[in-house]
This record gives sequence, structure tokens and C-alpha cells, in this order.
Amino acid sequence: MEDKTWGTLPTPKIYIELQGEFIDFNKEEEYLVCKFPVQSKYFNPMDTTLGGIIDSYMDVTMGPLSWLLGERVVTKSFSAKYIRPVTANYKYVTAKAWRESVSEKGSIYKAELHLDTDELAAVSEGLFVQPKN
Repeated sequence: MEDKTWGTLPTPKIYIELQGEFIDFNKEEEYLVCKFPVQSKYFNPMDTTLGGIIDSYMDVTMGPLSWLLGERVVTKSFSAKYIRPVTANYKYVTAKAWRESVSEKGSIYKAELHLDTDELAAVSEGLFVQPKN
């Protein structure tokens, strides 16, 4: 994908599936914000968004951020805490990811997922490392 927003960033297919939208990128402060519509096809039988989809909103924001910051890394570990359910009461969610630290072990990225009311729905942390060939 070639445009002024993403440069040469290969757009992840899941980002397209989730209908992600680029909102803001700040290279100096090392964060990326993306917006995703709430889609009922990702609801569980209790009419809330599946945890794996919530994880994906955050991971698919952290991954492109790592690329935009010049890293060519993959997710080694990922953990999330769910705070509020994402239901049909909301039109969209916003994921903000940032790079917390860099060491010889890899880079730590964190993310928050906010409902369209700006309430916090979930938080996550991922360790991103160079892939082994």
C-alpha cells in the first residue's frame, strides 16, 4: 500500500477484514491510533465482541506501529485484560498503541481499546521480536 499515511507498510489482511481506519500516527511520541467499526458478525452468543477480536484490534495496531517505527518484528507474546464489553450499543472502538521500551530481548508495545464513549474497554501488552529464520 503506497500512500502518505502508511508509506510502504504492507496492510495486514486482518486490518482490511476488520475495516480498520488510520486515525493518527506520531513518530516522535511513538504511538498509532486506529478506529474499527463494531460488527455483529464478531459477536459471541451473549452479543458481545469475541475476546480474540478485541485482541486483534489492539495487536493489529501494535504491529503496524512497529513497522512505522522501523522495526521488522513479530508478536512473541501478547496478554490482554478486558474491562468493558464491546456490544452493539457502540458504533466503533479506537485502539491506541505505543512502544513502551526496547531492549536486547525485543520491544514492548502496549495498547488501550476505547469505546466510542471514550470508556476504556481493554488493555494489552505485547513482546515483539525479530523473527527467526
